[in-house]
Amino acid sequence: PADVTLDPDTAHPRLSLSLDRRSVKLGERRQDLPDNPKRFDSDYCVLGSQGFTTGRHYWEVEVGGRRGWAVGAARETARRKEKTVGPHQKREIWCVGTNGKKYQALTATEQTALSPSERPRRFGVYLDYERGQLCFYNAESMTHIHTFNASFHERIFPFFRILAKGTRIKIC
Repeated sequence: PADVTLDPDTAHPRLSLSLDRRSVKLGERRQDLPDNPKRFDSDYCVLGSQGFTTGRHYWEVEVGGRRGWAVGAARETARRKEKTVGPHQKREIWCVGTNGKKYQALTATEQTALSPSERPRRFGVYLDYERGQLCFYNAESMTHIHTFNASFHERIFPFFRILAKGTRIKIC
């Protein structure tokens, strides 16, 4: 698996990252952090530190709380500063997640309802840069959940979003 850690310079100020930078949750209050162009400031999002421009990469994510989250991948140029309809505009982010009730696959132009036979707590994310594929699996059973097809053309980063308190995302 790829050695993925969270990039604190991209984390929304309300997000609390663990010391090892492998888990994230929504904190009690907004931290007083320096603004920088990489930081998300509207949605509770954070990117992985490592970006990919070639090859095949796999990482696993454990989600807890089920109060709303999304995991996937984002282009380096994904917009982070202004409030949008969601975190997935202009096809810059591809993710799978839940609002606490239903599972969806999300991009700017696509909102696909997913019906996994079970509600997985651990997801595998597989990026094949050259083939332009981002695949999601139930990491416990290796059951396929969804595949996005896209042309990446720039550095792609692991993407994580939390929608509500009580949810935690951990990179395994």
